[in-house]
Amino acid sequence: MKLRIPIRFVTVFGVTALVAVAVGLVFYLGFASATKNTRLLMTNQSEGLISSMEQDIALWLRPVQLQANWVAEYVSSNEQDLLALEKFDDFMLGSLAATSQVAGIAIIKTDGTIRRWSRSFAAATTEDWSTRTDIMQWIASGETRTEPSWVEPFFTQTIDKTVLLHDMPIRSKDGSLLGMLAQIVPVEELSNHVANATPRAGITPFILYGKNRVLAHPSLSRQSNDGTAYKPLMDLNRLDDTVLDRLWSPDTENLFLFSEEGEFHTSGTFIEEHDRFYVYIYKSVENYGPVPWVFGAYLNTDLYGGDETQRLLRALVGSILVLLAALAGAIYLGRYITRPITAIAAATHLVDANKLDEIPLLPRSRMKELDDAAQSFNQMIVDLRQRTLIRQTLGQFVPEEVARTLLSEGGNLTSKTTVATVLCSDIENFTGMTESLGANKTVDVLNAYFSAMVDIVERHDGVVTQFHGDALIATFNIPIDNSEHAKSAVLVASEMLGTIESQQFAGHSLRARIGIDTGTVVAGAVGAAGRLSYTAYGDSVNLAARLEQLNKKFGTRVLISENTVKLAEDAMQLIAMGRVSIRGQTAPVQTYSLESDTLSEQFALNSQRQSKLALTLKTNKPPKP
Repeated sequence: MKLRIPIRFVTVFGVTALVAVAVGLVFYLGFASATKNTRLLMTNQSEGLISSMEQDIALWLRPVQLQANWVAEYVSSNEQDLLALEKFDDFMLGSLAATSQVAGIAIIKTDGTIRRWSRSFAAATTEDWSTRTDIMQWIASGETRTEPSWVEPFFTQTIDKTVLLHDMPIRSKDGSLLGMLAQIVPVEELSNHVANATPRAGITPFILYGKNRVLAHPSLSRQSNDGTAYKPLMDLNRLDDTVLDRLWSPDTENLFLFSEEGEFHTSGTFIEEHDRFYVYIYKSVENYGPVPWVFGAYLNTDLYGGDETQRLLRALVGSILVLLAALAGAIYLGRYITRPITAIAAATHLVDANKLDEIPLLPRSRMKELDDAAQSFNQMIVDLRQRTLIRQTLGQFVPEEVARTLLSEGGNLTSKTTVATVLCSDIENFTGMTESLGANKTVDVLNAYFSAMVDIVERHDGVVTQFHGDALIATFNIPIDNSEHAKSAVLVASEMLGTIESQQFAGHSLRARIGIDTGTVVAGAVGAAGRLSYTAYGDSVNLAARLEQLNKKFGTRVLISENTVKLAEDAMQLIAMGRVSIRGQTAPVQTYSLESDTLSEQFALNSQRQSKLALTLKTNKPPKP
């Protein structure tokens, strides 16, 4: 190639990525700061609004509470005048002048006698309420109370309005209950006060009694509450306010622009009828009786907080656009640089998976260092393919694992000694089959047979170390490590018999005999200096071959030595065939066969009856020595 660009030159453009990161970081910090400030501003404004409303109502009702203490103390000090309650007329009417929010005041004695003073009539009336169970129970509750309280709102026909009742026990100097002091505040006055306290347009304040009854709302200052003795407060769903009606079923909880820390709660709802989004801010207050009051307001976001929100959104959109542009440039540059590296990485994975034939040659690159890497990698693949071809060719004559070891160790193959399991197999009546089939057909049968047997051996981490005519010798745990070599050899024997019984080889059915033993085995290259053969040798190899031949005597197809059975860990159901003297062994060898080998089972029964051969019982484990 005429032009190759050094990677140092390309890295200059990496600044684009750094710029993207820097821009993103700056905009993030700026947006985070603007968001925090906006949230703080919106939260402070909304919480200040609710807190101001709460404080304003508290200040508006506080004179009622203070007056209760003052009046109760006055009545207690003039206890003798309770016999003629009209003596308190001037005092009570004067107290009404001091608290404009109070519509009426009353003293109810323990005997049920009540004296009421009304602001609207500037007069007093006396009645006997001793027959009213609810009134007498209310008076009795004063026996255990010492503090004033607000009672649940109720409708009174005296002024034909729903009122708040503030009561306080009146006690004598010795602490006995003299009666109850009651002051009533019309609920509509609460709505008037809330409406007049609204600081700016776009804000609608409200006070709920519990969750579903309206205590104060600007609309109630202009219309009747429609209270009755049965239902003194208007239900939320009857109020002509579609926005407030969605308070408890908002579209969004925990609004992003408002902090949710503390006792204030926020939510938001889009009202299709108004085509606007409204924000609710509210808190629950438990200072006014048995049911909490919910102080809150909802904000029209077009009129309240709109400027702050729009500025924040514009900043966000601008930040995102700039950041996306910077990222697009950085991504394009990054892909251009990393494409050759990615191709090398993908090809490396194919090398690791030994799929050399699937690896395409890497394309050249205009970047000098990447181009050198691509060419070197391509040459490496060519060398690996040649090495694989050599190993595969060599593997046709020696075990694949041995061929791999030869190549990795530069052609040297060190002998290895270990405890291993040896399996020897032989085809029955091979000589007769050769005479009947002829040489060419016999080779076809052997190739098909050995291919199937080798697949079984290698599937269980065994290695076929030798083919001799129709015989096959396989080792387990050498040269491939296999901690369960005895078990693997027994399983291989079972699978070999199953395969031989279930299929034909080049159109012919076969039978085979197998012998298995476990012991110390030496494996390595044996032969002349210029012609070596990898083989395994040792007493276990000889014993496995003897056991294979001994199948003729037992009428079995598989014989396994006690050495193998001890390590096989119940790999298969086995049947003990008895101890047999074998040439080359100093002591008789305990032998076993597969339970599935029906010939061996029948032979065992016959032998037990006829020759009294010492057999062990049918078992899954070897007998104890």
